[in-house]
Amino acid sequence: MNFVEYLYEIKGVKPNFPDKFGEWLGYQIDSYDREKGLVTTTLHLTDSHLSPSQAVHGGVISAFLDFTCGCAVFAVINRDQLCSTVELNVKYFKPLRKGDDIVAQAKILHHGNTLCSAMASLYLADNLEKPLAMATGTFNLYHLK
Repeated sequence: MNFVEYLYEIKGVKPNFPDKFGEWLGYQIDSYDREKGLVTTTLHLTDSHLSPSQAVHGGVISAFLDFTCGCAVFAVINRDQLCSTVELNVKYFKPLRKGDDIVAQAKILHHGNTLCSAMASLYLADNLEKPLAMATGTFNLYHLK
């Protein structure tokens, strides 16, 4: 499912604006567990994700991991809350290429009153044993208006 569908499913909220960036990037939410604060997302890498070196641009991976961590946060916060990224740290271990299918798995590390932290690991879809990148993120929690 895409992010708009995810928000509706877990919060009963339909955003006023579409997720144009998410549509361009192409990420999908495969599964989530609200009780455990776990989320799995996928992305098929295309030529629009490439840098001039023909490797996938680091910003694509960063955005994908930020999205995945944020989805984990959305899974655990109250229905009347939203979140925004205040800090993201990404480590890249191996380059990715056009045609790769990647999977990110995120989990919640800390859930406080105003901040929530998550960690995500990124893998090739056919090798969930060896991470290719990882990220930690901290998110500000706030109430819907």
